[in-house]
Amino acid sequence: MTVPVVLDARIMAYNRTGISRYIRHLYEGMASLRDHPSRGDDPFPIDVTVLSSRRDSEHLLSDAWARSATAWTPPHHRLERVALSVEVALMLGRAMPGRTGVRPVLHSPDHVCPEPLSLFGARQWATVVTVHDLSFLRVPDTHSVESRRYYSGIYRTARTAERIICPSQVTADDLLDMTDADPERIRVIHEAPDPRYVASGPAYRSNESRKPYILTVGSIEKRKNVKILIEAVAAMRPADRPDVKIVGAPGSAYEDCVKLIDRNHLTDRVEFLGRVSTEMIASLYRGASAMVYPSLYEGFGLPVVEAMACGVPVITSTSSCLPEVAGDAAILVGPEDVDGLRDAILRVIGDPDLSAAMRARGLRRAASFSWNRAAVESVAVFLEASRA
Repeated sequence: MTVPVVLDARIMAYNRTGISRYIRHLYEGMASLRDHPSRGDDPFPIDVTVLSSRRDSEHLLSDAWARSATAWTPPHHRLERVALSVEVALMLGRAMPGRTGVRPVLHSPDHVCPEPLSLFGARQWATVVTVHDLSFLRVPDTHSVESRRYYSGIYRTARTAERIICPSQVTADDLLDMTDADPERIRVIHEAPDPRYVASGPAYRSNESRKPYILTVGSIEKRKNVKILIEAVAAMRPADRPDVKIVGAPGSAYEDCVKLIDRNHLTDRVEFLGRVSTEMIASLYRGASAMVYPSLYEGFGLPVVEAMACGVPVITSTSSCLPEVAGDAAILVGPEDVDGLRDAILRVIGDPDLSAAMRARGLRRAASFSWNRAAVESVAVFLEASRA
């Protein structure tokens, strides 16, 4: 008998980045697994229902292979814990009238999950939650008061969820360090780059200039540590400085970065591109001499493997999960080491042999991450949770 799995995709109607991309790629990976099973003639072991928001008029995950349902409770609502539980209970009752012998699973992909309703002391469904990072606990000043309030539900979720998926071992260790999570319930499942990030394809070339450039990708907030990249370029001799392109929405560190650029007379070198399309980011990766990602804290650090998949040498930080994700394919620099970052950039852009070797290692490393593999491992976790 197949296990009913409800995939909570409500957040996709409110935010198309981050967690929404995770939901889409996992869903597409499960669709591929269903259409091309690797286990002989065994039937696909789960029956997926996508739970969308009533605001999702575009049906962002519409597909004939999965069921669909709509929830009235918006994500991050103050009453979500109770209201969504009632909606899920009613939905499961309609979807499985009289069904016995198998416990359904609710997959909550945004760090916390509603409490399952109990019937005669038994929880009506099992919960699987994906915890992408613990930034709201590790670096709380990068989150709003309302965001920290919502994510404080991690303590209850860590105690009660049947299974918890983390994208890196560092995130799993953080969860164990900061909550009462049971290590036996945690599963590490690495994420992967978007399939559109490949080395073949058009590379970005500016109409005004064909100067080499280095790239960094991510919102311009304190946690991303963009300022150290600007300081490293400022510490170079003017003749050695590459152009710098910064992709990402302005955040808490934007004004400080602008002031730092002005103070060091780098306005002709540093360009803020804001949010751009996936296709544009892929083009920028391919055209870059290096991708620099000096973040202070990450749960996985997708830009690292995205850049590697596009054949770009990567320089990243020694903090959090970044050494785990980068493996031996990147140059690692301390997140506060301005001189070390300066020297690493100059080495990569000045040594064609080193650059070529890093590109080759990066492509091999990126190929070790796969959304199809993540889907296989996630389905196994859903089955474990149902039996728990």
